[in-house]
Amino acid sequence: MKVNRAQKRHNRNLARKGLKKAKQVGMGSGAFKQNSLTIDRQIPSVDQAINFAVQHLASGRFPQAKNGLQQILKTDPNQPVAMHLLGVVNLKMEKYEVGIDLIRRSLEIKPDFAEVHNNLGLVLSKLGNRDDAAASYCKALAIKPHFAEAHHNFGLVVSEQGKLDDAAASYRKALAIKPDLAETHRSLALIKKFSEYDNDIKMMEDAYTSPSLSDEQKMRLSFGLGKAFEDLQQHEKAFNYFFTGNALKRRTYNFSVKREEDKFSKIKNNFTKNLFVKYRDAGSSNETPIFILGMPRSGTTLVEQVLASHPNVYGAGELSDFRRITKSNFGKIEDIQFPDRANYSNSRDLLSAGDEYVSVIRGDSETKKFITNKTPHNFLFIGMIKLVLPNAKIIHCCRDSHDTCLSIFKNYFPAENFKYANNLNELGQYYNLYHDLMDHWHEVLPDFIYDIQYEDLVADQEKQSRALLEYCGLEWDDACLEFYKTDRPVKTISSAQVRRPIYKDSVQSWRKYEKWLSPMLEELRQ
Repeated sequence: MKVNRAQKRHNRNLARKGLKKAKQVGMGSGAFKQNSLTIDRQIPSVDQAINFAVQHLASGRFPQAKNGLQQILKTDPNQPVAMHLLGVVNLKMEKYEVGIDLIRRSLEIKPDFAEVHNNLGLVLSKLGNRDDAAASYCKALAIKPHFAEAHHNFGLVVSEQGKLDDAAASYRKALAIKPDLAETHRSLALIKKFSEYDNDIKMMEDAYTSPSLSDEQKMRLSFGLGKAFEDLQQHEKAFNYFFTGNALKRRTYNFSVKREEDKFSKIKNNFTKNLFVKYRDAGSSNETPIFILGMPRSGTTLVEQVLASHPNVYGAGELSDFRRITKSNFGKIEDIQFPDRANYSNSRDLLSAGDEYVSVIRGDSETKKFITNKTPHNFLFIGMIKLVLPNAKIIHCCRDSHDTCLSIFKNYFPAENFKYANNLNELGQYYNLYHDLMDHWHEVLPDFIYDIQYEDLVADQEKQSRALLEYCGLEWDDACLEFYKTDRPVKTISSAQVRRPIYKDSVQSWRKYEKWLSPMLEELRQ
């Protein structure tokens, strides 16, 4: 199987996020976790040597797992379980073409291997090949109709394609088989607008009160129940669920606002006016990239959908490529080293990094004039964007700080870079760091950043959309007003919201929760 340039960009994302947590490999019968690969360890052909390989794989010892599986295949070249596991190992080691080929070959030998069809669907979905992913889930379900995880995964992929009714039907099929699938409950609640207390809510509540419920399941159900009761305007009940979900999530990781303060301070100290004067126009002159950034839940998905509705714009979604290229060329931002490296970079390094980024995103579209990157936290990288891509466009999405922070608190974010999201004090403190850094960028890079206010966009969609297109150098197109009709995958929390016209429900929504937000409000007043 050949992997095109667009897929290779997704491949790099896989390498960083992982196809799943290593401890999940080899578990086919336990509690379902989103996007986990399933391996049935009870298949008769799985002998002791394969079980040893599974243990190595689960512990992240990929070379050992690979060696053991290769030895098995030397003895029995058509052992399907070993071949499949070797494919998984290669995927974990970033050898994607080899990994996918091995998984496909294992299915040629054992075409009734439902778990492997499901796993292939997960990989294809991650690579952005959603049609083939859906087909793989359908094959898994044809073999194993009561495969709850495959029903869930099919629901996810069609939800990203905007087929919300099909997604809801798939989620309900999964829950009919396994009523305790917490992530499926949450996924269904996310795409549904509740108008009354119904069976979907009752099933969530029943699962929530189960004596065997794990903290992980309770956390996911809490966010789903919070969403449901918010729809029903039962705000105190909704907030209690949101608070519980966030508290459970916050227990699972370490986070220090002080470390974030140090990082933000280091960035500001190193990215000065003198630095930009020194390296003026040193990077790539290419004008393809548009970066849409800001705090999460500030309207970045909406703005991208408006732009992606234009025939000259390709909406690539959230890409990690610029962060990766910055890290490889100038140091790791998490170690607070790359601003120092940037001071010693020469013009050739900056030009090379810019050209590399353009080359990567051109794998998504070779014909569109502009390609967007809608990664909110790229606000940390505005200085580097200016150095390596001085002609790129920066669209900064702004929204009322109270609404932004509340919306973050109400939603579940699995990614590592959202660790500030689950505590009201920390959330307010992080927002202040972001706001201060944006002030810095505006000061040292005047006229480089285009601010668009969410409240203004929903109040006068056409006026703001016209101004946005004018900034990007695009002629007006009426399709941008009907962005909700644009057929493109959207893989964010807002995927259901951008499938309907502009609405104003969320403006000043924080006031409905004001009495419970004191810790956050106090921080924002600072």
